Amino acid sequence: MKKYLPMAIAVALLPGILPAQPRHGGPPPGSERMGNISRVIADCEDRTNDFKRSLRMALDRSSLNDTRREDELNRDASRLERAMNRVRESWNFEHNPSRTRRSVGEAIAVGQDINRTMVRRRLNPDVQRQWDIVRSELNRLAEVFELPRIRW
Repeated sequence: MKKYLPMAIAVALLPGILPAQPRHGGPPPGSERMGNISRVIADCEDRTNDFKRSLRMALDRSSLNDTRREDELNRDASRLERAMNRVRESWNFEHNPSRTRRSVGEAIAVGQDINRTMVRRRLNPDVQRQWDIVRSELNRLAEVFELPRIRW
């Protein structure tokens, strides 16, 4: 027993003395990209919601208040919000970039409709800034889904 005691002590202390070995495993391949896509979708959705609120308030204080054009702009902002909801739902359900790409394309098309109006009708500077941010986020979205950069 005495001759095995030093060996038992050495074996017990060995893990604390040796440097930690790198672990194989870590996140599954592609999970970093998947996380990035999820962040971009969330950012774009948040910015779209902010824009919709700002637009609604600005239109209520503008000469477009109570006009058909105000209704159209609010409807377009709601369409963009719903399109972004579909992007998020598709992504959360499948985590499949090629399947979600179609929903992204629809959101971009709605964004282009809104952009035509935003260029023609200069609204208050805060709404314009909000829209610039949404356009930037839509371009990030196009990029992570490997779609062409949007020509605004």
